[in-house]
Amino acid sequence: MGGRIPEEVIDRVRRHFDIVDVVGQSVQLKKSGRNFFGLCPFHSEKTPSFSVSPEKQIYYCFGCGAGGDVIKFLMETEQFTFVEAVRSLAEQAGIELPGTSGDTDYDPEEKKREQHRKVMTLAANLFHHLLMKTEHGVEARRYLERRGITGEAMEEFQLGYAPDSYSFLRSFLKRRDIDEELAVKAGLLAQREQSGGSVSRFDRFRGRVMFPIHDTQGRVIGFGGRLMGEGQPKYLNSPETLLFHKGKFLYNLHRARKAIRKEGQAVLFEGYMDLISAWQAGVQNGLANLGTSLTESQARVIRRNAENVIICYDSDSAGQNASDRASEVLRNQGCVVKVAQMPPGLDPDDYIRKRGAKAFTGEVIAQALPYVAFKLKMLKEDFDLKDEEGRMRYLTQAIEVIADLPRAIERDHYLRFLAKEFEVSLDALKQEHRRIASKKNRGDRDKGLEKWNNGYHNSKHMVGRKRRFLAHEEAEKRLLVAMMHNRAVADRVQETIGAEFNVEVYGALAAYLYAYYAEGHPADPGRFIHFLQDDQLLAEASGLAILDAPLEVTEEEIADYIRHIRNYPLYKEIEWKKEQQKQAERAGDIAKATRLGVELMRLRKMVQKEA
Repeated sequence: MGGRIPEEVIDRVRRHFDIVDVVGQSVQLKKSGRNFFGLCPFHSEKTPSFSVSPEKQIYYCFGCGAGGDVIKFLMETEQFTFVEAVRSLAEQAGIELPGTSGDTDYDPEEKKREQHRKVMTLAANLFHHLLMKTEHGVEARRYLERRGITGEAMEEFQLGYAPDSYSFLRSFLKRRDIDEELAVKAGLLAQREQSGGSVSRFDRFRGRVMFPIHDTQGRVIGFGGRLMGEGQPKYLNSPETLLFHKGKFLYNLHRARKAIRKEGQAVLFEGYMDLISAWQAGVQNGLANLGTSLTESQARVIRRNAENVIICYDSDSAGQNASDRASEVLRNQGCVVKVAQMPPGLDPDDYIRKRGAKAFTGEVIAQALPYVAFKLKMLKEDFDLKDEEGRMRYLTQAIEVIADLPRAIERDHYLRFLAKEFEVSLDALKQEHRRIASKKNRGDRDKGLEKWNNGYHNSKHMVGRKRRFLAHEEAEKRLLVAMMHNRAVADRVQETIGAEFNVEVYGALAAYLYAYYAEGHPADPGRFIHFLQDDQLLAEASGLAILDAPLEVTEEEIADYIRHIRNYPLYKEIEWKKEQQKQAERAGDIAKATRLGVELMRLRKMVQKEA
């Protein structure tokens, strides 16, 4: 998995760290038995199912199946490649990767990434120089100054300017021997086919203020460019590239992470200018999504860094609707959401310039509404509350919002709030709440029943089939756990059934385990997990390795597991032939039914013989 990084070096890097310490930097862990547990950083949950084993130096989530070692954890949480994760850990440990001195010869894919980073850094430095030091950038500097952006902020965020030219950047890169095809792939140049089949390449960003977008390590991976005057699109982002994925990254995360963790809260903005203005106003924990609606991937990144989020989007109708959508995405990831409110027609940047930093932090951020209060406020705008019918319809929809709240204490709080605001009997509101909740529960139940009834569970043989399936799967699982902890058990199984497991992924794991031992590695679940290259196999192996293995596995137990595994195909065939026999009997085909009966007798004898 490590490409050309020597395995012994990777092993040394892994052994240097206690995975509990590394995971504990971003997940609150509590010891329970031999392992540590916490809320999973990779999916939303209320009950901790994320387990970290200090003994085996692995993690595994029983809820979503994420698992791996310390290197994999860094890859997932920091969006690193394998080589980047190893390099980062090696630097922290003071371990030199021999023969590299920071080079990327280990991995061809990593070498491509490094080439992309080089050209992106060159472009960012050029744009910044043009803005701050040349006549080309005078107009852009004046524009930013009119918008209240200080020179300090321009330096801090490495703002830049792309001249209104089709060839300025292209010529600059050519003088530095940067391949044009690389610049196209990095999203800096665009191209179009000409008549006759030739290709014309030109600067993608022209006449725009440039906002570099960084990864979690502060390396430039993309750009956002803003026009200063009329024209469309007002904002232009880098296209999807090897480095840049608009739906996965957040603007300013590398800079804000420390403040977010210190304050236990992130503030989410819609755009670059709002965020930079807020930064100047003292909001150091700001993030921005990159010109699109907040994605689940971005919400997961936010949740890994903070549980509490304040959404600070524009105050117009579009901004409030976007706040509502973003709230739902964040709440689905387990975030506690508040929504900042500003006078109509103002965005955060406008508000700060007109009313000042103190008013923004004290009146907008500090007084953000809890999500439900924001939702109820939005609902009011849809109804004429001076009209009795409008009030009744509003109250009904407000109770529907309240009915979705998971905690009884929250539901009671907002029902009392409505009763007081509209001078309505609390008992009447509670009665309406019970009616709506009952209707909702029936709907959920009916959906569940429909899904259940559409499944193959209604086969009369489902119970027996399920029991046998679980028995053979459990046998395969326990056998693999024993094999991971004991080379002799693996050798015994390899001689008997090889990789002929019934669960495909377990068969693949067995094959990898045989190869792992054949290379002379010791029986060590943590090292075996590192040996795996496929993410699904790695997660499955982590789930098995986190289980406690018996100190000893007897020959009788191994034989019993193998018998379960071998018998499962026979059980499947018996169930299938029984069904065929019944169909033949219903069709009146006595000859076929008799023939199937004979085959069933033969199969049952085979099962008895195996037993």
